[in-house]
Amino acid sequence: MAGTRKTAVAVVLAALALTATACNDTKDDGKNAAPAAPTTAASSAAAAPAKVSPAVFLEQVTQKTSAAKSAKVTETITMGEIAMKGDGVISWADGLKGELTMDLSGSPLGKVMSPLTGSQSAPYRFTKDGMYLRMGGQMVDAVGGKHWVHYSQADQAKASGGASDQLKSADPVEGVRALIATNKVTEVGQETVAGKATTHYTGVLNADEIAAASGKGLTQAQLDQMKEKLTTAGLSQETIDVWVDADQLVVQRTEAGDTKAGAFKASVLYSDYGVAVTTASPVASDTIEAADLMKLAKQNSTS
Repeated sequence: MAGTRKTAVAVVLAALALTATACNDTKDDGKNAAPAAPTTAASSAAAAPAKVSPAVFLEQVTQKTSAAKSAKVTETITMGEIAMKGDGVISWADGLKGELTMDLSGSPLGKVMSPLTGSQSAPYRFTKDGMYLRMGGQMVDAVGGKHWVHYSQADQAKASGGASDQLKSADPVEGVRALIATNKVTEVGQETVAGKATTHYTGVLNADEIAAASGKGLTQAQLDQMKEKLTTAGLSQETIDVWVDADQLVVQRTEAGDTKAGAFKASVLYSDYGVAVTTASPVASDTIEAADLMKLAKQNSTS
């Protein structure tokens, strides 16, 4: 019985590691109930300059947002029956760095994770060498008192079928760049999000049309990554929405589509741009590698 439980633990941890990347491209990326629907804003909402196309304006936004380098984030994610909500702080200055705690209480997954993390939440740390998930409850005893499991880039690539490159860039507008390059962005109008006047833009990213973005501001590697992300999830297309404030910073971004696992929606709210992010990797003596955790689970399941 104990061996079976440990095997289930390892599998759930590996699966949850992938869903946590939603804040990346995400990401959120959207997942539990999404943030309150935007409402019509006052005339002071951020608007694209006259005679400037949405694509040109959003390119300015990508530059301004990327230069901010960090922000506080609140994300909601739903995929099939799985629902999560996360809060934390991230930096995209040099890959993904930061901390994020996912609340799983609105999902059946919360009850599964409770004995592993000590509650129905999952605390993550993101560093240049991968991602860490803090364990609690039964799991700490099962791994000799260690509190963190480390997922390297290679671990995540293996678990995701090779589609883990989204962890390499946490830029809030990374997904929008493909829409800009393919001229698939349209302006919806002025709306209020999280108390801020914003302009809403939307577009549909079609896997078959990504090639059209070649040579228009994105490298072939970035285009291949975007297409791989869609095809791995079983998505023929993905709807991306972004809300921009008067400072040309992204206030909210959502992604939605139908995947192999069911309908997917991710939404991320950004605030406090430029916040300090000092996340460091846990000490090695308090960490177990994901591969070693899987080996331990396999040994116990056959004993």
